Amino acid sequence: MAKPKKTNLPEKILKIETDDTNFTPVEMIPEEYQHLIIPAAKVFYTHDYDFDMVCQCIRLGVFSLWMHEIFAMEAINLLPVTCREIVVLHFMAHGGTKAEIAQNGTYPLNGKEVNLFKLNSLFHEAPMKRGDEMFSFHINVLPQDLAALGEKHPELAQLAKKELMPGSGALQDRPYKINLVCNYLIKAINECKYIEMPADKFLYRCCLDLFINFANQDKIAHLPNIYYSDEMEYALKETVEYMIENVEEEFNLAKIAYHLDVNAQELRTAFENTYQITLEAFDLQRKMIHAFQLTVGTKSTPLQIAKSIAMKDSTKFINLFESYFDCSFIAVRNAQ
Repeated sequence: MAKPKKTNLPEKILKIETDDTNFTPVEMIPEEYQHLIIPAAKVFYTHDYDFDMVCQCIRLGVFSLWMHEIFAMEAINLLPVTCREIVVLHFMAHGGTKAEIAQNGTYPLNGKEVNLFKLNSLFHEAPMKRGDEMFSFHINVLPQDLAALGEKHPELAQLAKKELMPGSGALQDRPYKINLVCNYLIKAINECKYIEMPADKFLYRCCLDLFINFANQDKIAHLPNIYYSDEMEYALKETVEYMIENVEEEFNLAKIAYHLDVNAQELRTAFENTYQITLEAFDLQRKMIHAFQLTVGTKSTPLQIAKSIAMKDSTKFINLFESYFDCSFIAVRNAQ
């Protein structure tokens, strides 16, 4: 494994993929960081005079989900390192840095941006200034597993066909934005209180949807950016909020457009261009998340859950649920 360049800053190892099982017992993590912990995650907590770092990882089939919360009391140089070659879907949810990707120079990791990297098992570098805070969120897959995902999910075929460079580097020409739909998926992951099988199935689906959203951005990256009026930008955000708050309603574009006083077809086009997901797919995503929450967190019958997401047939609901989460409804219900 290549050594990092010498700097005058204190150097801190940042595990972005590891087989290390020397996890920190939850009771050893300071109270001020306890609210960050996801019950299904394994945690590495590191503290010294220079920084505090809470790293969480969850193994989810082919996905390896990682979250890093880093608080720099002094200027430091993070040394991100992976124990194997991986493809990384990286979300810089908060903060930012200029990372030195091994042999490929500086790459800006800005807040509210997402990138896809291929990383070799080398040390990289990411400086932080005194007082900086960073929330880095990423999903790792092995290159061969990304290919398998592309075969199973046609939406990911373009990503699976990307040519991987011999070394480390970005797999797109420029960073993409973390849109509002992705923010809600990340929020669902951070707030996940499930453990064991329900956590595995719920979090896996969230990771898959984040990959699909990125893939949809990547498909149109060669096209010029489209900008909308302030009124349409407002309508788009309100559409997301309306659909989240009204999952019990059947999807009705005309009703939403009327409610927001915008043209229905213009709203549809703007929504897809801005959030890289169709209105129908987003409606299904929110309804399925709501249904999963009711399945795990309540004693509601399948018919009651179906009606809560505007479905009238419990059998059709169960078939949809099992197809979406790739698991048995009964198994999730019995895992409560």
